[in-house]
Amino acid sequence: ERMYNKRLSEYASLGYKTKGDLDITDPVNFIYNKNSFLPVYTNDIVNAQKEVFIVSPFVSKRRLDYMTQYFEETLSKNVKFAVMTRPIEEYREKDKFILKRLLDALESFGVQLLFKSNIHQKFAVIDQRIVWYGSINLLSFENSEESIMRLESSNIANELMNSMDI
Repeated sequence: ERMYNKRLSEYASLGYKTKGDLDITDPVNFIYNKNSFLPVYTNDIVNAQKEVFIVSPFVSKRRLDYMTQYFEETLSKNVKFAVMTRPIEEYREKDKFILKRLLDALESFGVQLLFKSNIHQKFAVIDQRIVWYGSINLLSFENSEESIMRLESSNIANELMNSMDI
């Protein structure tokens, strides 16, 4: 808890605000927790106009079942959509079958799948300017206390994309 509060203080010194400090007129540069990020994140995905790129080391049926409606709405507007995750071989044996079905379904919707071994980063870049970056797996539910930042920066978006060789 001390480390979490220390991180929040450091983020605040850099100009970020927590969701509790939200000013509706300034929707960027906030830190969200696992309970507060999803409505804003899905809104960003639905409002994408050019492309969505999500890096999530893990994928779960529960999160994809929830997110599918938003992905389909975005894809219906001819928005490019790509997801990077770990190869199926890196998942537990008991999860491989369902994961294969989930990824096949994503592909059938028009999502481009990219695989990279041993990824740990968790982020999304929307329209090369909106960035979601933090410890929350964007395509799987977690039970732990995690946080994620939302910011608008084409420079950071480009750096993250370049870090994944995109």
